[in-house]
Amino acid sequence: MFKHFFPTLLVPILLLGAGCTQTVSVSVEPVVEEAAVEGQGETTAEVMFEDGNYIVAPPSTTRTATSIVWNAQKRVGAKHNGTVDISSAAFLVEQRGIVGGTVVVEMRTIVDLDLTDEQFNTMLVNHLKSEDFFFVETYPTATFAIFEVTQLEGIEGATHRVSGDMTIKGTTNEISFPASFVQTDGGIQVTGTATLDRTLWDVRFGSDKFFDNLGDGLIEDEFTLTFDMLFTASK
Repeated sequence: MFKHFFPTLLVPILLLGAGCTQTVSVSVEPVVEEAAVEGQGETTAEVMFEDGNYIVAPPSTTRTATSIVWNAQKRVGAKHNGTVDISSAAFLVEQRGIVGGTVVVEMRTIVDLDLTDEQFNTMLVNHLKSEDFFFVETYPTATFAIFEVTQLEGIEGATHRVSGDMTIKGTTNEISFPASFVQTDGGIQVTGTATLDRTLWDVRFGSDKFFDNLGDGLIEDEFTLTFDMLFTASK
C-alpha cells in the first residue's frame, strides 16, 4: 500500500499554512458509480475522484486557513485550545480511489488561543514545546502517513475512514478516524476530527497512567485534532 507519497504531517492531520507548495486551483468533477452492497440486492452511489496528485491549497481570504485545531484539558477545570501549522500535505488518487498520502506538521508553530494573559499564554506554549510534552527542539515535525482511505456509512458528517501511521516524538502508532471528503468548486475539501491518546507517543506529563496523587494537576490523556483542508490537483 501507499505509505510515503509526499516528502515528510501530525497529522500527521494529521500541519498547515507554512511551506506549502504552490498549487493551481481546479475543479475536479467526481465520477458516481453504482456499487453493490454486500448481502443486499440494492446498490449505493459511490463517489470516486479523478486520478492524480492532490496537494493542500494555501489559505486565502475566502477559504479556511490550512491549520489543525487542537483541544486538551485537565480532568478538573482548565481547558485549552489552539492551532499548529501544516508545512505540507498531499494525497494520491489511483483508479478513482484515494490510496495514500502524507501530512507534515510543524510542531514549533504550536499556538494557544484561549489564554488572554500574555505571560500565562507564553508559559503554556513553552511547556507544550518542552521535554514534558512534545520536545519540539529534538522533534520539530510530526507526520501522518496515510495508507488506507475507505468509504464509510453510518457516521454523520463523515464519508470515509482514514487509516495511517502517526509519528510524534519519534514514535509511530497506527490510528484511524472518520473524515469527510467533499467535492467543491476549488477541489476536494477534507474535514474531520481525530482523537489521540498522547501517552502512546510518550507524552506522560500529568497522566495518571504513570503518576499518583496528581490532584488538580491531572491532565486528560486524550486530545483532539480538528482539520479543514482544501486539496487541489497538482500539475
